[in-house]
Amino acid sequence: MTTASAALAARPAAGGLGRVAGAHAPDRVAVESPAAVVLRVGAADATLGAGLVLVALGAEHMGHAPVVAVAAVVLGLAQLVWACAALRGPVPLPRAALAVLLVGGAGWLVVQPTTGEPLGHADAAVAGLQVGAALLVAGGLRLARDGGARRRAPVGALVQLAALVVGAGLVAVVTVPALAATDAGAHAQPHGSHGLPDLPGLGGHAGHP
Repeated sequence: MTTASAALAARPAAGGLGRVAGAHAPDRVAVESPAAVVLRVGAADATLGAGLVLVALGAEHMGHAPVVAVAAVVLGLAQLVWACAALRGPVPLPRAALAVLLVGGAGWLVVQPTTGEPLGHADAAVAGLQVGAALLVAGGLRLARDGGARRRAPVGALVQLAALVVGAGLVAVVTVPALAATDAGAHAQPHGSHGLPDLPGLGGHAGHP
C-alpha cells in the first residue's frame, strides 16, 4: 500500500512539471513574414541614407553653426547604428525610433534656417528619408499589432535579398544626389580620372580645372 500510494502521489506532480515545462517550450519558432521583412529592410535603408546625409550636412555647417552641426552629426551617427541593427533584425526600439525619425525629419526643416543657409536638395532629402522611414516603422508596428508580422514558415533568402536590393536602390536615388549637393560632395574629386592624359578642351589634367 505504501508503494502504490507513493506512485499515485508522484503522478500528479510529474504531470504538473511537464505542463510547466511545456508552457515555456514553444512548439514551433515564429519568424518574420515577407511583409514584415520588406517594411523592416525599407526602414533600415531609408534611415541609413538619412544618417549619411545628416553627417554630411553637419560637417558642412560645423564652421558657422556648430550647435546645429553637432546635433546633426550625432543624430546621423545614431541613425546609422540603428539602421545596421535593423538590417540584422528585429527592429530595435521601434516606437522610440518612430518618434525620433518623425521629430528629426520635421525638426530639420525648422532648425536648418538657423544656419543661415537656404534650404536645399540635401535638406529636403534628409527630411523625406526620415519621414519615409518613420512611415515604414509605423507600418511594421501596425502589422505586428494585427498579428501579421510573424508566420509559421521561414522567409526565403531570395525575399530578403530582393527587399534589400530594391530598398537600397530606391534610397540611393535620393541619397546620392543629396550627398552630391553638400559641401563634401561638391568638393569630392573624380579620382577615377587620375592618371589619364590631358584631353583637348579640358584645360589641364583630366578631371581637374
